[in-house]
Amino acid sequence: MYERLAEKLKTTSALKWFPGRGAEESWIAEVEEELGFRLPPSYRWWLAHYGNARLSGGEILTIAPPEYRDEYDGDLLYIHRLNKAEEWLVSRFPHRLDVFVPDSDELYYFDTSTRDAQGEFPIMCYDLMNNLIDTYASTFAEFLERLIDERS
Repeated sequence: MYERLAEKLKTTSALKWFPGRGAEESWIAEVEEELGFRLPPSYRWWLAHYGNARLSGGEILTIAPPEYRDEYDGDLLYIHRLNKAEEWLVSRFPHRLDVFVPDSDELYYFDTSTRDAQGEFPIMCYDLMNNLIDTYASTFAEFLERLIDERS
């Protein structure tokens, strides 16, 4: 199902990752339990097979081993907990789950308020400079492909 993306990942120089550092299923399940919902299938695939990546000075958020989750700022749950502690952020973006915060004037997040028939959340791009939010991709796999295409 993700063959095209896997081929792009083999040949791209835009995305950097360390092979063999995928998240264990038990880690993913723990995060889903705390979040209260299942993560999208294409993101789960990414986590299990790749788990980590750097692109344009930022990390695509991953799921770290539980013993590092409370201190690793590349961990999805760590960032989500920080965001949840900010009342203004929760009131403005109640369904935001950050997935990629590059070193630029934008950030990308799952919109957890809507899920398609395959269980995917759309990925939103938040333009911080102009305070604009647009749909960037309909799935995490599409998000990765688009980032690779745009930044290769």
